[in-house]
Amino acid sequence: MGQFSGFEATFSVQPGDLQLLSSQKTFLARVNSNQTKEGTNTHFLSEVWPDDRAERIRANNINRLLRRDTLSLGDDLIRSVGDSLPPFALYDQDGQVLTTDYFDGSVTVLNFIFTRCSIAEMCPASTLRMKKLQQLAKQTQVPHVRFLSITLDPQFDTPGILKSYAEAYELDEENFRLGTANKNVIDDLTRQFGIFRKNVEDLPLDHTMRTMIINSKRQIIYQFPGSHWAVKDFLSRLPEGVEG
Repeated sequence: MGQFSGFEATFSVQPGDLQLLSSQKTFLARVNSNQTKEGTNTHFLSEVWPDDRAERIRANNINRLLRRDTLSLGDDLIRSVGDSLPPFALYDQDGQVLTTDYFDGSVTVLNFIFTRCSIAEMCPASTLRMKKLQQLAKQTQVPHVRFLSITLDPQFDTPGILKSYAEAYELDEENFRLGTANKNVIDDLTRQFGIFRKNVEDLPLDHTMRTMIINSKRQIIYQFPGSHWAVKDFLSRLPEGVEG
């Protein structure tokens, strides 16, 4: 049930958005209305984003630094092994602001995916590898490991969509975050990390892939292009990313 300017209406929402709305006092959303055969209107909320003013200002300020950093790189440079991460701020699947502070004190596996990807050997395979790596890291008691998947499709992948995606893949969300932001932020991040993406006919998005390990000092220590990285290879490198 939602209340707007003195009137009440009942809205349908997808499950991931419902969890977000349960925890957020202020949000933005698109209202879609359809008329049933009986002549009554049904309302559906989509494109739901958290909109806490203080958090929005904090994220925008950080991402202005990202924009400045991206422009300073020039056209040909991308971040590679040995380079530090740029500052950035995302919204995770719970609608919380996630900044590069997330990488401090842990080794983090970072990749880029999007939820509508229908090519089995691309994003779905990469997410399954991330899940398997997470499980093996826990089983072998690798300390201080985190996982972050950043969407390539922010106009569709809102926090609630990412929440539903995490639950569909049964990810352990204790140390696995999925991040989204407005298109300009994702454009800057894909530019900095050398991820190519474009719209193509009959597909939501065509893109390249890259999976990285980030150490506790926010430095890239390993990377693998494409989707066919080996879980055991990454598992063997995780302890190297945590420094005392």
